[in-house]
Amino acid sequence: MIPQKIQALFDFIDYLDSNKKEYIEKYIPLCDEIENLLAQKNKLDPYENYRDKQQFDNLQNQISEKSAPLTLNVFTPISNKLIELGIWSGDKAYASIWNNNYPAISDFKENFASEDIALVMVYKKKYLDFRTETNSDFLGLRFIFNGLDEILKQLFSFFKDTNENEFHYFEAKTIEVNSLEEVAMGLKDGLEKNLKFSVPTDKVFYGRQEKSHVQSNPASIKNEIIMGDKIHIGDIPNNSGQITIKTKKLNLTTVTNYRKSHFTGRSGE
Repeated sequence: MIPQKIQALFDFIDYLDSNKKEYIEKYIPLCDEIENLLAQKNKLDPYENYRDKQQFDNLQNQISEKSAPLTLNVFTPISNKLIELGIWSGDKAYASIWNNNYPAISDFKENFASEDIALVMVYKKKYLDFRTETNSDFLGLRFIFNGLDEILKQLFSFFKDTNENEFHYFEAKTIEVNSLEEVAMGLKDGLEKNLKFSVPTDKVFYGRQEKSHVQSNPASIKNEIIMGDKIHIGDIPNNSGQITIKTKKLNLTTVTNYRKSHFTGRSGE
């Protein structure tokens, strides 16, 4: 029998699948139109030239007008469905997508029944098909879908018969770099891409790990930098999980073992 928390994930996949055709036919083309307008707007300098300012304002009005139905019919319903099913708690750092579901997934992998396997395979195909065929963050759902990809990969990658990474087509790509300077150059060259940058720990903390409250085995630490604007300390079972540090430009994610009582809070908006 499928546990309730796993069934909630399957119910959400059914929700995505039932709306997939409309997303593809109606809202992804709208996203493409908005992205084109954003690209035009980003080439302008409204603070230096009045003609750029006029064109900038005109483009922004078009973007706002086209974004309204996207927010109403895609972003808000998907967000509300995740909260309704208990998959996401509504936190802006999206850490609860992992926290709310990882214990149930871990337990299911230990205790699944043989008759569960066929159903898991059905929902894996539905989710992979949805992400591959849409391959869109709908101009606002990137962090939600990144969180869903990460947690569902924990489930679905257990139930496979090959070593293939079935999420490779749409998941964020990690680039190994040796310094924060290389991260800055990578972001400049690939700002619109779904990228993560992995940085050696000593390059992030500049040799001051001994001052940190983190209690860990150095070999367990991984630093990833993506886009974002929040600080959040993940509350993962067994005192291990993600520490997400995000600024207006970068999101620094450190995966390590820690005692959760040593961390609190989130940065300002």
